[in-house]
Amino acid sequence: MNRLASALALVFVFSTAGPPATASGAPFWIFFRDHGALSRPGPARESALQDAAERVTPRALARRARAATEAKARGIKEAKARGKSVRGGAVPGAPTLEDLDIPPDPAYVTAVAARCESIRTRSSWLNAVSVEAAPDSLARIRELPFVAEIRLVAHETLDETHQALLDDAGPSYFQTEMLRVPEVHAMGDHGEGVIVCVLDSGFELDHESLRQLEVRGQRDFVNGDDDPSYDPRTDLPTQSNHGTAVLSTIAGYAPGKLIGPAFRAEYLLGKTERIGSEKQVEEDYWCAGVEWAEAEGADILTSSLTYHAWYRWRDLDGRTAVATRAANLALTRGLLIVNAIGNEGPKEGSVGAPADAPAAVSVGAVNSAGVLAGFSSVGPTYDRRVKPDVVAPGVGVITAVARTYDRYAPLNGTSLAAPLVAGCAALVLSAHPDWGPEMVRDAIAMSASRADRPDNQYGWGIVNARDAVLYPLIEGKVTDSTTRETIGGATVRWRAAAGGEGAAGTDSTRGDSAGEGAGEGAAETDSTGAYVIPNLLQGSYTITVTKAGYIDASAGPYEVPPNLGDVNVELRYQGMRIPPEK
Repeated sequence: MNRLASALALVFVFSTAGPPATASGAPFWIFFRDHGALSRPGPARESALQDAAERVTPRALARRARAATEAKARGIKEAKARGKSVRGGAVPGAPTLEDLDIPPDPAYVTAVAARCESIRTRSSWLNAVSVEAAPDSLARIRELPFVAEIRLVAHETLDETHQALLDDAGPSYFQTEMLRVPEVHAMGDHGEGVIVCVLDSGFELDHESLRQLEVRGQRDFVNGDDDPSYDPRTDLPTQSNHGTAVLSTIAGYAPGKLIGPAFRAEYLLGKTERIGSEKQVEEDYWCAGVEWAEAEGADILTSSLTYHAWYRWRDLDGRTAVATRAANLALTRGLLIVNAIGNEGPKEGSVGAPADAPAAVSVGAVNSAGVLAGFSSVGPTYDRRVKPDVVAPGVGVITAVARTYDRYAPLNGTSLAAPLVAGCAALVLSAHPDWGPEMVRDAIAMSASRADRPDNQYGWGIVNARDAVLYPLIEGKVTDSTTRETIGGATVRWRAAAGGEGAAGTDSTRGDSAGEGAGEGAAETDSTGAYVIPNLLQGSYTITVTKAGYIDASAGPYEVPPNLGDVNVELRYQGMRIPPEK
């Protein structure tokens, strides 16, 4: 199963947090990557299989065989209904004793037990153990190479403290949760395979949250060397504070303290700003940094620098300022620039260069309640275009403190909102490596909270990383028309409307629901009745919902993009048909 397909299950099933922690910790599931020694032929595996054979009764094996036969017959019937050829053979995915009943490797369990408060239970089916663990214990468990995933035990109440434990982001949780980044992380997407360039005032990489950073290249354009850290010969002591804070916001990784959206991306670090002065040469350095980043193969460039002092509003027309022109040219070469809009608000037209560039994603700041920060610059540009493009948290954002090893501080500014959005863009590109910068930009903007009513304060709204990764999508719930209860296990089939051009892709980034045919496919509702049809191409679609015992229902046509949420369908119960008496 590809990354996106496996993600769709996670989005719905594990959306709740756990019960309050006890003195010994909170309950977590620890999932293993494999069965260790039990995966390989040998005495340990043979012993495990023998134990399984004694544990699983003949009646259970017979029931499994019936279920497998039924599943095969249903699959053949559905394939024929779609006009596909059917071949005989074994049932794909049919459970076997070997796959289903071997317990977790005892060595794995022992290693986890040594790092947690207690083992609650073991699951052969899940290849996992349930444990009681405190946050510091989780950090030690996460370091074990055979641990694939850690998940808080589901519970009926939502508690933000324990949701933070789930995502292991500590006090930085709110700044990513608002953007729905934790859901994308649950998909297994942390920015892998994406190269991000950060242009700023300098960077200190010995902070604990940045030690894991994968750095591909560094350049100091101010001093003309390859070391963008603090230089006591030329820099003020605060020189690298801003850049370190910005970098930690997008790329930091310190479980329980700070986790950035794209901590598994690779980074290029460029120092273009000198603290203590505001000179035009710094804009020149910035332009040189953009050209360097593009030549080095960067996919995304995040910048929390704007230039106001030597420009008037009439210059902010998207084509005059030098940095703006560089940003526009960058997009034509495939480099997406995400830039802070500036902290000159709330005066109308207070946008700074290069945030006025049509090609740049300019970012404003909101507080934890989603309200625009008073300092956040606003549009329009001189030629009356809407800016910012989107907004993100920029008040009380948790950041690393430069020239310390483990200190953190909350900071305000659009400087922090921009790297959060750039991190979301990296998540989108990681999920869709075949997408160009304009598709990434469209997905970020058109899936944001105000995509249907953009304005010059919030732009297209608060970024939604989860919906941007799935963009464009149709999603909703299936319910019983009489009882109003949700219906799990219903099949939701989608098809491009007659005469439409819509179709889903067939590559691995589109998910299992895509690619069954030209413009058609199917998804299944989860236990909450929810379904998602992700990454559709532009077009018009109809959906048909089926479930045994219910009358089929159809809906649509629906046009995408933009994203369509709350496409809910009701099914009318039909019940079992009683044959007429003879």
